[in-house]
This record gives sequence, structure tokens and C-alpha cells, in this order.
Amino acid sequence: MHYRFLLVALAIQLFISCPMFAQDMSGAITLRDAMEATLRVHPQLRQFPFRRESIAGEREIAGLRPPLTFNAGLEDAIGTGNLNGLSGAEFTITLSRIIQLGGKREARVAVADRRLGVLDTELEITELDLLAEVTYRFIDVVAAQARVDLQRQALELAEETLDFLEPLVEAGRAPEFELGRARAGISNARAAVSRSESNLEAARVQLSTMWQSQNPAFSQAASDLFNVGEAGSINTLLIALLDNPSIELFANEGRLREARLRQAQAQQASNVQWSAGIRHLKGIDDTGLVFNVSVPLGAKERASGRIRSAQANLAELEYTREAALNAMRGQLVSLHVQLEQSLYEVEVLQSEVLPELTTVLEQTRAFYEAGNYSYVELISARQEYLDAQLSLIASAANAHRLRTEMERLSGQPLTGQE
Repeated sequence: MHYRFLLVALAIQLFISCPMFAQDMSGAITLRDAMEATLRVHPQLRQFPFRRESIAGEREIAGLRPPLTFNAGLEDAIGTGNLNGLSGAEFTITLSRIIQLGGKREARVAVADRRLGVLDTELEITELDLLAEVTYRFIDVVAAQARVDLQRQALELAEETLDFLEPLVEAGRAPEFELGRARAGISNARAAVSRSESNLEAARVQLSTMWQSQNPAFSQAASDLFNVGEAGSINTLLIALLDNPSIELFANEGRLREARLRQAQAQQASNVQWSAGIRHLKGIDDTGLVFNVSVPLGAKERASGRIRSAQANLAELEYTREAALNAMRGQLVSLHVQLEQSLYEVEVLQSEVLPELTTVLEQTRAFYEAGNYSYVELISARQEYLDAQLSLIASAANAHRLRTEMERLSGQPLTGQE
């Protein structure tokens, strides 16, 4: 399953379909059905539009220029002597504004834009993680279905054993106490069926909660558990790691930190504040223009600390990325080794172990009916066959889980099949 390509396809389908969740999740469902339902309504995805809107609002604020300010002042009024009342008052009205130099506004906008880029990558990571999680749960359901079928088969074998044992006991060819053991075996088999059905229902609930339903309506998870494919080339997967969204996140985070560095560097340029207006002197009844300019000093020194901090944060990111990439490479190689082992187990169980044990079970039953084998040998042969079937289910399910995790890490399909 190529998650990133599948994600695009699912996104297009969800975009052109009705925005409300109206997908029919009854009957037999496929993994694609489960993924579509999850991407449509999962609450982890529904928070991202609000986060995007929040950053968009901050970007809008960052793009604003400093406001034009109206100032009004009254001086030398309501005093004593010649300044009694308003006779000697001075009225001043001015407009003022701060001129930001050094590209401060552009730097603020760039930071907001880079935050949107980081958010997009975080959304993709969340979507891919959800696709992987729904795949794990889908595999659990498929494996649980296989175990239910196997336990029902075991119950049928136990009932068949009792059916052909009764005539043998009546004919005196088998001791009567073996009937009790056979009936107890049937009871155990029924308990195993009930337990496997309960586990299946629990797995179904876990899967359906991915699309916010605690009452699964689907009847079956349609998939071939034993079609495990091949392990694929580890070198191809290692190369593909560079395109993993978790690694791409470092690139977007780097661009964000570069933008913050430029924002810190822009603080080295002092802002200029100007004001202009008129002043009326009541004492001589004259009016004149006033104009002021102010420039704060020492801006470069005040910005140096921010620049050093931003530079350190930017330099640190490369080493963090390398550490994460190294860990992911090690994890991918380890998963590949485990996958090869699981595929080998499936191959051996299917092609060698189960055919042999099927033959052994048939022969043991024939010899038992002929009175050459004991009941214990018959039960032992049957249990070995059932244990091998359970091992096959476990190995196949494990292979699919390992494949899912490898595809999540690399973003590459291992078999070319969806």
C-alpha cells in the first residue's frame, strides 16, 4: 500500500463527494472503505482547519503597517498668575506613525507563511499515521476472523470425533471413558469458539471507532490474510526515507527557523517615529507647525541576543534531523529483517508443515478407527494441526503489520499492490 499516493486519491474522492459522512459501512468492507471513512470524520483531522485559520489570522496581523496615531495636547493651562485659565495655553494637534525599517513587516509575514508550511506537513503526517493505524486494526479484524473460522473447524473436528467414537465404544473397540474425554473436548472447543468470537467483536469495535462508531455495522473485513507478498529491496526503501513526511517536516521547520533568523536580523535596524501637526499659542493668538522625529539608539546591540538564539536553533535542527533519520533507518532495517522472517514462516507453514500435518491427521484418524492408535494420539495429531494453523494466522498477520509500518516509514509500496 503506497500511503502517500493513496492519500492523494482518497483526498480527491472525498473532495468531490458529499461533505457529510454518508458512506455505507454495512456488509463486507475493504481496507480502502475503512480508510475513507476514517479520513472523512476522524477528530484529529478536523482540528487542522482551525489551526490553519488561526495562523492565517496571525499572518494578516503580521502584514499590517504600524497605525497612524492622532495626538492632542494642552500645555500651560489652568495654572496660576499669567497661566490662569486658558489665556496662556498652548494647543497641539499632531499625527504620528512609526516607520519600520529593515524589512520587519516582510519578515513577520514570512514567519507566518512558513508556519503554514509546517502545518501542512503535520497534517500529512497525521493522515499517514491514521492510515497506518486503521490498517493495523483492519489486520486485527481479518486475523480474528481467521481464528474464528479455525476454532469453528476445530469444533467440527471434535464433533466428528465423537460421532465415529460412539460406534467404536458400542462395539467394544474403545473404552467408554473416551466418550467423556470427547465430550469434554467438544465443550472446550465451544468455549474456544466463543472466546474467538468475543475477540473478533472487540477488534471490530476498535476498527469502527476510527470512524467514530462504537457499533460496527459491517459484517466482514474483506481481505486475503495469507497473501503476504514479498519483502522488497531494503536499499530502495532506505532511499525513500528522505521523502518521509517526518523528515520533510525538518525541512519545513528549517525554513521556519530561517525566517525567524531573518526576523531577528531585521531588528538591527532602528525604527523611525515621526509626528507632524500644528500648535496654537493662545497668549499671542498665533499658530505654527510642529514636526518631530525620534530614533531609538542601540537597536543592533539589543538584537544581537535574538540573532544568536535564532542561529543556534537553526544549526541544531540539522543534527536533530540526522539523529531522527539514523533512527528511522535502523528501524526500517530491523523491520525488514523481521518481515523476511515472517514471510519465511508463512512459506514453510503453507508449503511444508500444514500439508504434512494434514496427512498425519488423516492417517492417525484412520489408524484410530482401525484400533491401532489411542485416543491420545488422535487428539495430539489434531492439536498439532490446529496449532500450526494458528501459527500461520499469527505469522501472516505479523507480516502485514510489519509491512504496514515499513510503508508508513518509507512511503513506498513493498509489493506494488494496494
